[in-house]
Amino acid sequence: MPSSGPVLFVPNHTNALVDPMVVMTSLRRPITVTAKNALARNPLLRWLMSALGVVTFQRREDAGQEGTDQRHNVRSLQRCREILARGGAVCIFPEGVSHSDPALRPFKAGPARIALDFLQKEGNPGRLRIVPVGLLYTDKSRIRSDIWLRFGTAIDVERWKEEHPKGDADALTEEIRRRVQALTLNFQTRRESAILSWAAEIAATGAERPIALGSAEASPADFFRLTARLQAGYQLLLPDCREELDRLSTRIRRYQHALKRRGIEAGEVYLPIHFGRALLFLVRELELVVVGAPLALFGAINHAAPYLLVRHLARRLSKDKDHWASNVIYPGLVIFPLFYLVQLLAGWLLLPVLWALLYSVALPYTGYYALLYGNRFATAFRRSRTFLHFLMNPSSQQQLAGEGREIIAHIRALGEMVEARQTEPQNDAALVLVEDQKGELS
Repeated sequence: MPSSGPVLFVPNHTNALVDPMVVMTSLRRPITVTAKNALARNPLLRWLMSALGVVTFQRREDAGQEGTDQRHNVRSLQRCREILARGGAVCIFPEGVSHSDPALRPFKAGPARIALDFLQKEGNPGRLRIVPVGLLYTDKSRIRSDIWLRFGTAIDVERWKEEHPKGDADALTEEIRRRVQALTLNFQTRRESAILSWAAEIAATGAERPIALGSAEASPADFFRLTARLQAGYQLLLPDCREELDRLSTRIRRYQHALKRRGIEAGEVYLPIHFGRALLFLVRELELVVVGAPLALFGAINHAAPYLLVRHLARRLSKDKDHWASNVIYPGLVIFPLFYLVQLLAGWLLLPVLWALLYSVALPYTGYYALLYGNRFATAFRRSRTFLHFLMNPSSQQQLAGEGREIIAHIRALGEMVEARQTEPQNDAALVLVEDQKGELS
C-alpha cells in the first residue's frame, strides 16, 4: 500500500457505515472518508462525521430537499483535491450507495473526475494513485462476521492518462469498475449467489471429517477464492451445459435444505461416530463449560441491558440488511460507554476499593469473554446434537455423506471439463475471463 502521497481508495459498498470503518482501521495512515450529506441529519452520526473529518456529497435524488445546497458538491470536490494536494488519502465509494445486490451497482464518475481534475487543476503533486478495494463479508447481518479486505494494484493516474490521451472520466470510471469487480464476487442473480455459496461450503469439506473445535479454521479468503473459482467455471460451462448445471444446482439446493432441516453444518456430515473421540470431546468441552461459566455469566449479566437495548434499536432502525451492522455498532459506541459509566460509578460507591478495582478491570473483559463463550458453547452443542442424531440414525449420516460425496465428485468432474476447455483455442475469450479471475483471486 502507498504509505505516503496522494491516494484515492475506491471500495465496493455493501455494508453501510461499516465499510469505511474497516478501511480506516486497516491502514496505518489517516484516511478521509466520504459520505452522503443526508446522514448528517442524525445527530449522533453528524457528531461522528465531524470528528472524523468526513467529506459529504449531496446525491441527485436529495436535491430540492430542505437544507440542500446546489454548490455543496463543488465545495466537497475542491476539499478532496486539497486533501490530495497535501499528500493525503481519500476513500470514496463509486457505487454511491450501500446495497445488498448480488453484483456491483453502476459506478458514479465522481472519483474519476476528482482524479482527472487533480491532474489538470492541481498539477498532480505527489503523483496521484487510485487503489481499488474489495470488501467481502461472510455474513454481514451477523455480529462478528468474518471479512476479507482486498487491495488491488494501484492505478497511476498520470500514466493512465498518458496511455489513454483521449480517455475521459467515463473511461477512467470503467477502468476503476473493472478492477473493483476483479476483487469482489458478482453474480447474475441471488439464486446463483446462493447456489455457488452452498456449493463452496460443500466442496470445502473435501468429504473429510471436520476439524476439532478450537483448531485454526480456514480463512474467509480461502472460502471466497473457492467460490470465485466455482463461479468462473460455472460461467464458462453455462452456455453448453445448462441442463447439467441446473440439475446439479437443484441437487445442491435440496441437500442444503436437508442439512438445515436437521441443524447440521456441511462439514459435520463426516463426523466420525467413535466413542473414544466422543468421550474426549465431551470431557474437553465440559471442562471449558464448567471452568468458563462463572466469567461468562458475570459478563452476560453485566452486559445484558446494553446488549438488548442496542439489538432492539438495530431492529427498529434497520430497513435493509446492509444497515444492520451500522445500527449495531454506532449506537453501541454511545450506549455501552454510558452503561459502563453508571456501572463503574455504582461499583466504586458500593464496593471496597480492591473489589471496585477488580470490577473495573473485569467489566469489559468478561463481556468479550461472554461472546466467545457463547459461540463455543453453541458450536459444541450443535456438534453434540449432530453426533447423537447420527448415533441414533446411522442411515441418515450414510445418506447425507453419500450425497455430499457425489456432489463433490460432480463438481470435480465439471472442474476437469473447465480445465479441458481452457486448452481449446476456440474458447480464447472465456479463457481470458477465467485466467483474469484466477490471477486476481489466487
